[in-house]
Amino acid sequence: MKKTLRFIAALLVLPAFLFAAEPYYDSGSQIFNITAGATVPFFYHYPDHDPEWTFGPGSSDDGHTNSTIGGYGSISYQVFVNPYLALGGELGFQFDFQAKSGIVATNVPIFFKMTTVPVQGSFEVPLSLGAGLLYTSYDGASKLTLGCSFEVGIRYFITDEWGVGINAGMLFIPELYTSDAAKISTLSYIPATITVSYRH
Repeated sequence: MKKTLRFIAALLVLPAFLFAAEPYYDSGSQIFNITAGATVPFFYHYPDHDPEWTFGPGSSDDGHTNSTIGGYGSISYQVFVNPYLALGGELGFQFDFQAKSGIVATNVPIFFKMTTVPVQGSFEVPLSLGAGLLYTSYDGASKLTLGCSFEVGIRYFITDEWGVGINAGMLFIPELYTSDAAKISTLSYIPATITVSYRH
């Protein structure tokens, strides 16, 4: 029992030591990321459909989103405005296939990105929010809409400049329909990606 309590106490105290470390970044420090991985459809909400909410990859006949597991890639560039906060942009590309028809659906997020790095140095924990425009295309139709995302990552810098990491988060794609009355459908994906980072 004492060993368990000591272990829990060590876990509770560890973040204090990590946050107390001297910050690595200065105002003006820059970081460039190349990211690739998979996206899993999480939910689809459409007020006129029955059911209104569907979850997970698979056919809509079975109560799923009618989307398959797909892929995601992006490049991002950010500049630190203080030792813990970086601002910049991200250009991405996400795709999947419709479960019933096999038609490819694509999304191109063009996001403003804000990242805070509370734990930094050789081992880092970046937390990011993104928001902006999203170009979406499906079955010959395309539109420009808004989108947003959040992401949690862990990365390790092998050298002072080059690092690798893993990330997970959520991408939200709302669409406004105005046929009879204004309705918003929302599609959400969970990206799981690997990142190569370069900082200076």
